[in-house]
Amino acid sequence: MRDIHIDINHRMNPLKKLHGVNNGPVSFGSLVDVSDYFIDAGIPLVRLHDTNWPHAREVDIHTLFPDFNKDAEDPASYDFSRTDTYLAQILATGARIVYRLGVSIEHTTTKYYAHPPADYDQWARICIGIIRHYNEGWADGFHYDIRHWEIWNEPDNPDQPGSNVMWSGTPEQYYLLYQVAAEAIKRHDPNLLVGGQAATMVNLPFTQGFIEYCGKHKLPLDFFSWHAYTDNPELVASNSRMLQRWLEEAGYRELESYLNEWGYLRFDSVESMLRLWKRDGAEDRRRLFERQKNEEGAAFAGALFALLQDCPVDEANHYDAQPFNLFNGLFDQYGVPQRMYDVFFQFNQLCQYKYRIDARVDEQATGVYAIAVADDSGESSVMVTNFSGESREYEISWEGLDMNSTISCELRLVDRERRFDTPEYRELLPNDRSIQVFLPKYSVLLIKLS
Repeated sequence: MRDIHIDINHRMNPLKKLHGVNNGPVSFGSLVDVSDYFIDAGIPLVRLHDTNWPHAREVDIHTLFPDFNKDAEDPASYDFSRTDTYLAQILATGARIVYRLGVSIEHTTTKYYAHPPADYDQWARICIGIIRHYNEGWADGFHYDIRHWEIWNEPDNPDQPGSNVMWSGTPEQYYLLYQVAAEAIKRHDPNLLVGGQAATMVNLPFTQGFIEYCGKHKLPLDFFSWHAYTDNPELVASNSRMLQRWLEEAGYRELESYLNEWGYLRFDSVESMLRLWKRDGAEDRRRLFERQKNEEGAAFAGALFALLQDCPVDEANHYDAQPFNLFNGLFDQYGVPQRMYDVFFQFNQLCQYKYRIDARVDEQATGVYAIAVADDSGESSVMVTNFSGESREYEISWEGLDMNSTISCELRLVDRERRFDTPEYRELLPNDRSIQVFLPKYSVLLIKLS
């Protein structure tokens, strides 16, 4: 039985570059700087949210506009200096930016900023001031051409009175804030792209209400953003299709779908989940967040990169890439790349190929995912991820190769012991275009043919 079958002649569009991240490459006051790793992995897109959390000095509206009662048309009302530096550091890596207009999450008992603005029109004017500074050179600003402007983050986190980690108001108050801000931004520059709701795990009542409100009022909605924290990549795929259906029913058929926060979360038990942030939950926290960095997180990333190629997802951003953040799967707190970073790096190498080619996984090989690419020279590569399948030998076969020549294969694996660092070489013979490879659960295999 052929577990994975590659058809060299079945060419498709290039891979979608889904290896974006949240936040920039510096932390600890820029002492830890992973910019070179961003560049090496070709990080395509950086979304700005929870920047330098929990002590945000950049990006959040109250850091740029400290006195809400001042004149939004007066450059002296703004303090852009720290955010100027932060954005420059991101753009220097070659990444594009999605700018979240709003505030960072507040897990403290007292909420300082996660409230509906006192004056929605004033808030929208401040947003326009930020856009003018970074796109139009206003207030000694820049011409960065930031296209995507996201209005708030997770106003439904969670949709329960008294929690209010991101939004202390009602759903209807957020819908109105989105309306006021989105229409103001579009009046200012119709070419900008506005979006929301940055939905928490696709919270059904809130999200459906938002989409229905936008459709009823014919609001500008150029991209819909949503989040997923899970240990099930298939759930992410099904959420993407569900959202597409809701959006199309509301009349939004051409907008972009942004999975702009995703993270791998696997708990040992219900009890470990419940005590995660309690006094006796320290070991649970360590196990949970170290899984993002090890072979489990690496395999989850590989599964998503493959699975979402055929889902209605246009962009994706892992949460988070700041080296100090608990949720960072790419680096440790010292800025050392982890196994998930290895998969981001290798996926970017695949994105350099001209074509995606057909890679079919047999239905019996559950929990296994594959993507394959090729270029006009005949060179091709395959990434096979065993996220939740059996640890066993898998047969990988090719169709469409030159039948008269022996083709060399270079195999590299990331798993508990390896990090794509120990190459193995095989040959595809003219009379047998297949190989058998042992893939342990939580592993990612890279095969390069030449």
